[in-house]
Amino acid sequence: MKRKRWKWTGIIAGGTAAALAATVYALTYTGTNIYPNKDKQHALLRLEDIGPGGEYGTPEALGKLRAVLEYIEAEGIPFQMAVIPRSISLGGDGVWQERGIDDPQPDALTLSLIRLLRKAEDNGGTLGMHGYTHQYGDTVMKGDGQNSGTGYEFKVPGASETKDTGYAAARIESSLAAFKRAGLRPAFWESPHYRDTRAQEKVFRSYVGILYQPDLFSLRSFKDMNVYESRNTYGQDSLGSVYVPAPLSYITDDASVDKLLKKAKGFDGLASLFFHPFLEFPALEPVTGADGQTQMKDGLPVYRYKADGSPSKLHRLVEGLEREGYRWMSLNEVIPFTPAHRVMLPLGTSADDVLLGDVTGSGHADVVVREAHRISVIPGDYGMPRNRPQAATQVWLKAELPPQERVLLADLNADGRQDLVAYDPGSGKTRVSLAEDGRFAEPVPAGTLPTGLDRLQPIRTQDGRTALLARSADKLALLAYRDGRFAPSAEQLAALPTDAMLHTGRFLSKDRDDALYASVSEDGLVIVPADADDSAGGAPIAVKGVSLKKGEQLLIGDTDGDGLDDLISYAAASGIWRVYTNDGGGRFKPTDNAYGPWAAKRGNVGLAADFDGNGKTDIASYDARSRALDLSLSFRNPRPTP
Repeated sequence: MKRKRWKWTGIIAGGTAAALAATVYALTYTGTNIYPNKDKQHALLRLEDIGPGGEYGTPEALGKLRAVLEYIEAEGIPFQMAVIPRSISLGGDGVWQERGIDDPQPDALTLSLIRLLRKAEDNGGTLGMHGYTHQYGDTVMKGDGQNSGTGYEFKVPGASETKDTGYAAARIESSLAAFKRAGLRPAFWESPHYRDTRAQEKVFRSYVGILYQPDLFSLRSFKDMNVYESRNTYGQDSLGSVYVPAPLSYITDDASVDKLLKKAKGFDGLASLFFHPFLEFPALEPVTGADGQTQMKDGLPVYRYKADGSPSKLHRLVEGLEREGYRWMSLNEVIPFTPAHRVMLPLGTSADDVLLGDVTGSGHADVVVREAHRISVIPGDYGMPRNRPQAATQVWLKAELPPQERVLLADLNADGRQDLVAYDPGSGKTRVSLAEDGRFAEPVPAGTLPTGLDRLQPIRTQDGRTALLARSADKLALLAYRDGRFAPSAEQLAALPTDAMLHTGRFLSKDRDDALYASVSEDGLVIVPADADDSAGGAPIAVKGVSLKKGEQLLIGDTDGDGLDDLISYAAASGIWRVYTNDGGGRFKPTDNAYGPWAAKRGNVGLAADFDGNGKTDIASYDARSRALDLSLSFRNPRPTP
């Protein structure tokens, strides 16, 4: 059968109306962080049209694809892969061929592709949904449009149903289900050939927070991303979405490599591009053994780049952009958080009533709400899609909770579930309710502490126990928990300025928590180390690399999963979130890009927790007026040390 190349399709502006709308939008937009990648020389590589057929429909092709991925991984290049979950094509013999990663019993070829995709995820790759079949119909179409990778899936001429929102929802749901069956996690959606309707895009971004395609209604797509704060309403409401374009376009031949590199000179936006890996296949050769036979690995033939010294298209592209000073980035670096779910809280819930922690033992954060006569729990389940209704609110404890009592969560018995702690600052009395299956146990007295303690925080000591840290006037107070009771430490702890805002976290060590306070009067942040015997540790350390502005809220969490807590600032008025990555020793470095504007509203309160259980701290913003807790999830990875 004669092999046919998948159709090359460029991007043409969406007509005069779209251009006019884009111009008006660009001139009237007054937010911040409009061009987050400007002058930063960030480069994004997307490998296009990867699927279980077409150019990858043979073991030899998958062996070559593996060789291309191994080159990218060896160079330390983060990369994205636009995956077509199901391949449908009409062969030259008139026989339809169909296979997908969602087949109940995938054949050997499809299993090999799934293994390659899983390995790619483990080695810096970020996967996304490139439609479901990247084609439409079951009849011959002009230009082989019936075949995956070549054909259109949305807005297909002569097929009005492909413009419907219901059709769009069905296709993305099938794509999501395919990824789930294959054990893969999609990070974005990309419509085949960027072709869809605006109404369909609203559907797609209701399911997933990132669309890896240009926003054809904004001229900014010629240079950078578009971040929207609009409410998504298909299914459960959610907040915000991000469009990521590929302003440097794509490669077809050697001349197009030259053209792209020429455009990259002096380009001040996001150097995002896409590349079809099969273009590298002519530069590869089989690896043979002593018997002259091609070697095999994991059921696929082994290939390598030819040793004749001639650079391939991808080699030229990589070397050329790096020569121009570009740095390869991951999608999850240029977008530090992904807009995700919305959780609706009970009527009358204030920000102080919202507690976040793993009370079910599931490994991810649940939402705990303090009400006048009870404690309610909304069990967390924040996998895809984002527009699923969350679990119903469950009453875990019926008890009187006086307004003056401070309530917090802490795992007191080391069973992996956060327990409920209540402290009365007037009397000093404490109560504890241990988390059990689907309930908090009845509160029991847990000792009397000094009165007037403020800013109570759980703190993990080096021996793995949980204690509480608090501000007592102008000093730190450490409150150990032993044998079911709290007791203050006898050690003299560090002094604090009277305006200190207290936090705890793994700032200096992965094995224990230390204290950190923010003070306007001292104009900075200070870490107060703790040691193993529950006393004050070394001298306070001034935090370097972080400068909080007026009105910014400080949050703590490990956003990249490296075991050390980072600092996150949230400016509610502008909706800008900044992450300061922990470099150790009290040094923090701001990530290249801020996040937002997202959840921009005066009076909103930021929160941080690992909502999806991937070991990385996520962010949330709570609007008490609408009772909406909006989430954005982190999929950041630690940057390799140069």
